[in-house]
Amino acid sequence: MMGKSTILESLKICRDYVNGDDSHVEVVDVPLPVKVEFNAKTIKTLRHQIGTTQAGLANLVGVSKRTVEAWESNRSEPNKSAKKLLTLLMQDNSLAGKLQYI
Repeated sequence: MMGKSTILESLKICRDYVNGDDSHVEVVDVPLPVKVEFNAKTIKTLRHQIGTTQAGLANLVGVSKRTVEAWESNRSEPNKSAKKLLTLLMQDNSLAGKLQYI
């Protein structure tokens, strides 16, 4: 549990920061997660960004090639697990190389 002096010190540091003194704080920008709309265009774009075929993307995500074909023709959309993997691949294309061998 925090003691009173720690809370008071924190409040003083906050006050100083608001008044322009940032010598006692570290400001870190944390990007907010962006909700991705998964449709034919975003999936095709991702696939091209990671340089793979429909079969290759299917292998990375753990679905059939027909499933990827359905995503890319807007006949269906990825389930929640696939969306998470696709989102990670969008954020870091290099994960494709790692997922390839799992």
